[in-house]
Amino acid sequence: MPLSGVFRKKVRLVQVRCGLNLLLQQVGRILAVAGIVAALVVLVQRLLAVVVLTPMTLWVFWGVAAGIVLVLWVLRLPNRMQASLLLDERLGLRERCSTTLALLASDDPFARAARAESLAAIERASLRGHFPISLSRSWYYGVGAWLGAIALIFLLPQKDLLGLHQKKQQQRDEARKVAQAQTQVKQTADAVKAVVEKLDDPNLRDDLAKLEALTQPGQPQELKREAIKTLGNLSEKLKELRGGAQVDAANVTQQMLRRLLGSSDPFSQQLRMALAKGDFAQAANLLSQLQRDLAAGKLSDEQRKNLADQLQQLAKELRKLAEQRRELEQELEKAGLDKKLAQMSAQQLRQALQEKGLTPEQVEQIMNKMAASQMAADKCSGLAQAMAACGAGAGGLSADDLSQALEQLDTLESLQQQALLLQAGLDRIAEGIAGLGSGMGYGEGQGPFREGWADGMSNGSGGPGQGFGPRDSDADGQTGTKSTRTRNTSNEGPVIASWYFKDMQVKGEARREFTDVIQAGRASAAEAISENEIPRKYEDAVKKYFGQLEQRGSQP
Repeated sequence: MPLSGVFRKKVRLVQVRCGLNLLLQQVGRILAVAGIVAALVVLVQRLLAVVVLTPMTLWVFWGVAAGIVLVLWVLRLPNRMQASLLLDERLGLRERCSTTLALLASDDPFARAARAESLAAIERASLRGHFPISLSRSWYYGVGAWLGAIALIFLLPQKDLLGLHQKKQQQRDEARKVAQAQTQVKQTADAVKAVVEKLDDPNLRDDLAKLEALTQPGQPQELKREAIKTLGNLSEKLKELRGGAQVDAANVTQQMLRRLLGSSDPFSQQLRMALAKGDFAQAANLLSQLQRDLAAGKLSDEQRKNLADQLQQLAKELRKLAEQRRELEQELEKAGLDKKLAQMSAQQLRQALQEKGLTPEQVEQIMNKMAASQMAADKCSGLAQAMAACGAGAGGLSADDLSQALEQLDTLESLQQQALLLQAGLDRIAEGIAGLGSGMGYGEGQGPFREGWADGMSNGSGGPGQGFGPRDSDADGQTGTKSTRTRNTSNEGPVIASWYFKDMQVKGEARREFTDVIQAGRASAAEAISENEIPRKYEDAVKKYFGQLEQRGSQP
């Protein structure tokens, strides 16, 4: 016998409401368990510094929780008989609903009568207020557990009882330092290699290969020390190359050419300025342009004769410079020797220096200077000879006459470039060593009087770096410092020494005329320029400076 629509509707409504209450109950229980687990996880992370809460673990946890809720909910959903029993229990129907379902397939007259009576009672019964949807007690437990977990998050400080966080932080720091050291060594190696490779010296290839191999993983301090050691070896080789007579001859040649005089002829003046500045490429460009003009026949006979005369005059001055040995004389004067020794031969000079009691190092230094001066004189003499050959033939100045001069300028340019590359390589190496050695000297037990590192602090009390080591002294305190002052009386007589220094102006009578001071400063600056103490490229600025001072001094 089919059931009536009212019965089925009421049974289905009971199933839905009971299913919703069951789902809420399961969710509340899972939330309570999750809150307890979250509190335990927070305790583990904050006390033991073990990372548990990650995006992956959160997704897995909530996925498993949702699966458990759904499985338990599906397994515990009430069927129609369970719903009928709940109807009988809560509505007081005395098992009429369950009896109706139990006797549904029976055709017995008694069963029919019982079903009819039960259905009538069920249709009259009201479900309102008997099957409410509400939160279970597990929700309160869940809310309390989560509040406790949140409180632990905000109130419990981070601890590291097992030292795991410190170990991981040290590992991360070591990895970061290794990466930084590798990057720093690679950058230094690339910067040095870019300069040193241009020298094309076979003796430097092994050091460059060692420098490139240092980019392999390793301890940062050891990696930097090996890089510094390799750079130091490379620097010593570059210094040996720079100290050679051939490279030093380029510097001496440039010093010789700085003493060239000016000229009233525009072309000759430009050529002289280029040579004096050591810009051999510019001088070669001037001669190349002149060679093209001569080949194209753009110059008249008078212009060719004038240019030939100017080149002949320049050749004479170059020949005079080649005969001078001023650089060697200055080196001898620095050593406290007579500059007339510069006129001796190499063997005579060596013997004279040994008789003067100079150390072998000083003798070799002066002899190297002599060799460089001789080579520079040869270069200058070769350039003079090439200039003298210009226009010396019967046909006057021609394009072919300048070829030899251009070859000499190319040779000087090559020597100068080699000297510049050597200096640039040494500068790059010095910068690299300073960068790699930064901070490597902290806390190492150096002696009290040894030099500290360039950067960072060490136990050394002297030299570069920040020393904080002990300052020893003897028992009597004789190694300390003491401020003393000698009181004397000024008497009439000549002034045997005077110094000029920058300080605040003092009111009173001027002891020296302003113009005299300007003239003295101008003469001192001119002497410094001629002696190569001030680069010649600053000559115009120095002249302009003293000219402005003189104009201001002449104003009332």
